[in-house]
Amino acid sequence: MPNLDFFLYVVHGAFWCSFGITRLLTRPTNSGTTAFRDAPVSVEEGTAPFARSLVLVHFAAFLVMYAGMGIAIMPKRVPDWFPGQRIAGTFAIALGAGLVSWAVAHFSSWRFQARLDRGHELATRGPFRIMRHPIYMGLNLLALGTAIWIPSALVWVSVLLMAIGGDLRARAEEKILMTAFGNRCSDYFENTKRFVPGIY
Repeated sequence: MPNLDFFLYVVHGAFWCSFGITRLLTRPTNSGTTAFRDAPVSVEEGTAPFARSLVLVHFAAFLVMYAGMGIAIMPKRVPDWFPGQRIAGTFAIALGAGLVSWAVAHFSSWRFQARLDRGHELATRGPFRIMRHPIYMGLNLLALGTAIWIPSALVWVSVLLMAIGGDLRARAEEKILMTAFGNRCSDYFENTKRFVPGIY
């Protein structure tokens, strides 16, 4: 009987493809052009403290997650948690993919590191209306969906690492955004939670 848990790799591939395709379709045609003309833009460059080090936390989360997937899937040792866990896991990952794609479509200044270039926009549209960091939340949902599909200790550790990495990177980014955008940014932060609308 074929190992149906290999389909999780297809689900992950669809997640990353949705991110890449959205980024490709929505990138500015001219450098310095923002997606929304009325969005405030930075006039100075800047990089968050420890930007590269914080990326390593996310890198570790992905390393642990994909190691946990391989250890469980290859020998057909995916733990049974509840009926429909694979469907629930797929739903969480699909929700994360939708959130990431929606965010990328409304944020032309996205960078891998927490860095501001001249012309960097303060994103407040689309999913940024309800949370400050929808891309990191999408990554959290990717890890959570994977842990629901494969409820092993190693994969749940990756969920924790992903959440910590996203939170640390979000806080670092918020510091340079406050420096660049001042009161406009503080007003936005006051009215929008970091990850979970109305909660955190």
